[in-house]
Amino acid sequence: MSLPHLITALAGSVDSFHKRFEIVGSVTRAELLTRIPIQSEEVEELNKAILGESDSHVAQEAVDVLYVAIGTVLRLDPQVIEEAIRQVIAKNDAKTTLTHYRNQAGKVVSQTISNQTNT
Repeated sequence: MSLPHLITALAGSVDSFHKRFEIVGSVTRAELLTRIPIQSEEVEELNKAILGESDSHVAQEAVDVLYVAIGTVLRLDPQVIEEAIRQVIAKNDAKTTLTHYRNQAGKVVSQTISNQTNT
């Protein structure tokens, strides 16, 4: 199975998980706030793995981060999320090496921002 298909399967797994544990219906701000420590814990585990674990363990932790993030996405209003996904895709697809560059931290940032901070 290709990576894009596996990511789709992962989203299906998250959806099934939510149904099994009755994490369904309209989401509240309070519920979203409970997701922050869960996501933070997964990011911290990824950080630790990157600092000293095998590539396999790093991959496992990265997928755990993605699993929880997908879970948050699936809890939000589908129409709002669909629009947000389209916007993020369009925004990132529009970035080129003429408009953006990778800074010293490895983040892709706008050429305009770098010119403003250099003056």
